[in-house]
Amino acid sequence: MKKKVRKPKEPSAASLRDIPPVDFDHARVRRNPYAARVASEGVVHLGRGRPKKGTETGPTVPRSVRFPAKLWTLLEEKAKAEGLTLHSALRNAILQWAKRTP
Repeated sequence: MKKKVRKPKEPSAASLRDIPPVDFDHARVRRNPYAARVASEGVVHLGRGRPKKGTETGPTVPRSVRFPAKLWTLLEEKAKAEGLTLHSALRNAILQWAKRTP
């Protein structure tokens, strides 16, 4: 029977000393790609999974939408290219359409 080798859960002090300190003068900040949209439309949950408690957007009603298989494939590719989930891409398209229609 083989012995179980325990791996350390945290880095050792020696390895932490080897890591160079971060130079914040040269660090780049990535802007939130959804900030402008949230500011214009209000709070919309765009990420994956359930929102944190207290940040829910309110009650939602599940609906079923039927599209041909080729259209689903096209929508999935377009959403992936924009870095969105299929659900959030559909929600965005519907919101834009609803605001445009009189």
